[in-house]
Amino acid sequence: MGGLIGYLGLQEWWLSEFTEAERDHIEKNGFGKPTLTHGVIQASSHTPHSLIMAMTSFWQPTAEDERLIVKLIIKAHQIGG
Repeated sequence: MGGLIGYLGLQEWWLSEFTEAERDHIEKNGFGKPTLTHGVIQASSHTPHSLIMAMTSFWQPTAEDERLIVKLIIKAHQIGG
């Protein structure tokens, strides 16, 4: 897996925490950029924590989105910042 998720070593969490539909939804509606899991990242100012927190702030959440945002926030708190 490429993109920021791969670059920051979050692949296992990404694949185990979210269903394929949830991952697609987050990429399309939450983060708004295909760079989450695609492409080669050479360098980034993001840390795992900052990326996950950024992922929580890119959308206008519906009730369903709030459930996904909670999952993201839980992981961000687990890894600290």
